[in-house]
Amino acid sequence: RLCEMSASTIDRLLRPYRSRGTRKPLSTTKPGILKNLVPVRTFSDWDKSQFGFVETDLVAHCGESTVGFYLNTLCAVEVASGWTECLPVFGKYQVYVKQAIHHMRQRLPCPLLGLDSDNGSEFINQNLYDYCRQEKIIFTKSRPYKKNDNCYVEQKNGNVVRRLIGYDRYDTRAAFDCLNRIYACVRLYINFFQPNARLISKTRHGARVYKVYDTPKTPYQRLLESGILTEAKKAELAASYASANPVLLIKQIRDNLEQLWKMANRSTSVTRFMTQAGDSR
Repeated sequence: RLCEMSASTIDRLLRPYRSRGTRKPLSTTKPGILKNLVPVRTFSDWDKSQFGFVETDLVAHCGESTVGFYLNTLCAVEVASGWTECLPVFGKYQVYVKQAIHHMRQRLPCPLLGLDSDNGSEFINQNLYDYCRQEKIIFTKSRPYKKNDNCYVEQKNGNVVRRLIGYDRYDTRAAFDCLNRIYACVRLYINFFQPNARLISKTRHGARVYKVYDTPKTPYQRLLESGILTEAKKAELAASYASANPVLLIKQIRDNLEQLWKMANRSTSVTRFMTQAGDSR
């Protein structure tokens, strides 16, 4: 009977159960104090032919509660090529976020020309604002409550960070080190071996939208074709590509994930569940 059901029938039968136990999204973004000094960039303002502009966001590993200390992941995506960098952040302190952005900039294969973030105070603050001014980096932000303005990094938040790490809470140095090992392998696997298709045009005919994509290529291939890489950087990337084994990378990612999942702090989730159960009684 289950195999004979249509998708709409399954949705109708599960609707009352989904309404009870769905996961409520947690937001850890708080408005920054320098929001009037940082210009706004929308999703339509990107020039995909210009390399070096990066969207950034923080992914919270807080479990079911944002109370207390927990680790975060800085996810950064170079818009023109799709090159992705993920780095763990020890908490959500402005100094640590700035350090993670500086490390991301050093690992980026092309010069960092522009940095775009959301309106959270971990990004919109005096430390990062002064850093961008000193390093001649264009600092912009998205519109409040408009996630589509950060569509490139939001996509990687789900496809990379959440898909691999999940929604558990991590708050130890051991988990931080394990995240570092995971992202070191993920960086090579995604950027050298995972092609992505770029949207070329989008037209509407009545109620239907027709999208045209280019030939899928890896971020590494797009950077090579761009002609912006120096000879030294080309040699460095070529050496990394030649030494990387995608099968071995997947095994290393899985082995480290098995270690990481054992470090998850689920006590907060259990306490919250027991409190809710007591209140309902």
